[in-house]
Amino acid sequence: MKPADWAERLSLVETRLREPGRMKAMQAMGRSAPTDAGARLGDVRCPVLVVMGTLDPDWADPHAEGSAVVDALPSGLGRLEMIEGAGHYPHDQFPDRVVTLLLAFLRSDAARA
Repeated sequence: MKPADWAERLSLVETRLREPGRMKAMQAMGRSAPTDAGARLGDVRCPVLVVMGTLDPDWADPHAEGSAVVDALPSGLGRLEMIEGAGHYPHDQFPDRVVTLLLAFLRSDAARA
């Protein structure tokens, strides 16, 4: 499900990619692999909130994918929250739910660690 302002967002992305240096950064990002980020999860030193949609088509099992990220973090730093019915962009599909989770996370003791 695309957000109501999809055309405007797409136009903004296209405009920003024309700014000096943006395309180079995007190309560098495209040359990395998920394993590059995964290899660094053990180096994370701050609390992490992982928000995943239960219907994310990028993963055969979105919950297992999110759990694997949390499990690869140092013990106690990660927390997984699943948004029922959301796909790959829960923050666009269910912004109120994501904001509620984010605010609770930021108010928690874990976030102040």
